[in-house]
Amino acid sequence: MRKLTALCLSLSCATPLAADPLHEALVRAVNDHTIPAVKTFDAEAAALADVAAQNCLPEAVKPAYHAAFDAWMGLQHLHMGPVEANGRILAIAFWPDKKGMTPRTLASYIVDEDPIIEDPAEFATASIAVRGLFALEYMLYDTQFDGYEDGSYACHLVQAIAHDLGRMAHEIDQEWTMPDGFADTLLKAGDAVQPLYLSETESVQALYTMLTSSLENTKLQRIGRPIGTFERPRPTRAEARRSARSARNVMLQLEAARDLARKLAPGEMPLAEAAFAKTITLTEELDDPAFAGAEDPMGRLKIEIIGQNIDTILGHLANEVGAPLGVSAGFNASDGD
Repeated sequence: MRKLTALCLSLSCATPLAADPLHEALVRAVNDHTIPAVKTFDAEAAALADVAAQNCLPEAVKPAYHAAFDAWMGLQHLHMGPVEANGRILAIAFWPDKKGMTPRTLASYIVDEDPIIEDPAEFATASIAVRGLFALEYMLYDTQFDGYEDGSYACHLVQAIAHDLGRMAHEIDQEWTMPDGFADTLLKAGDAVQPLYLSETESVQALYTMLTSSLENTKLQRIGRPIGTFERPRPTRAEARRSARSARNVMLQLEAARDLARKLAPGEMPLAEAAFAKTITLTEELDDPAFAGAEDPMGRLKIEIIGQNIDTILGHLANEVGAPLGVSAGFNASDGD
């Protein structure tokens, strides 16, 4: 044994350092989840802007609109950094619009032919009620707005909204992925140029909070708002019901959350995986894209069960992801919306 020890010392033998599960979780979550999400949204929002610039009419724009909205659902759970900066998260997706500001503001712009749409820099300062995916949904899907002609003010408004979405998506991508950008803020934590998180644990804690709060928000808002109460269901409050995306948004949010959970998990998460799979399947099998079935007791129950299953997911994530990493859900800016 003494000879072996002496030999190792002379050859500088070293036992490989044990992997740091928390560090590896952070690297996976940032590099394999957040960066692809911002880049996908950037690409799809740019494509939407290009399509609208070439042909502003609803049937031409709708496919690109859905592709951009799908990409947003892969990013919207990250209420942090460039996504929130300059009020972007609300400008991109102003929902719920509890006071009906979006249709009123759009109608006012169209009646007045507000020239703000002619200057992209000026339009970037316009009310969030006339910008983003939900304003565009009204223009493409609501009968009050979707009958516009090529070259009309409404046509140019659609182009302005799409261009603005593309601009914001590109800024998020640039600010997230550039050297010393937000990805580095998460990865380097206290050693970052502008530290926001003092340690890798704080960075992982922030990402874990994004994961859990996004699921809670889906249960409380995307599901809770349309089902209302048994005596008073409110299907017209469903997210993106005009474009029949309500169930799809729930499914895409669940898939995005599952991907982030997989990247954060330091090991297998069999119970969470099973709960995610069951909940996604229930959503796919619902056959109620706009949650119109909330008015029917059985339809309402089916939607409500999806929300109950989200609670199960959260419990398993706490045990299989949060506890092994030594983190728990904290406060998030979207809490209490």
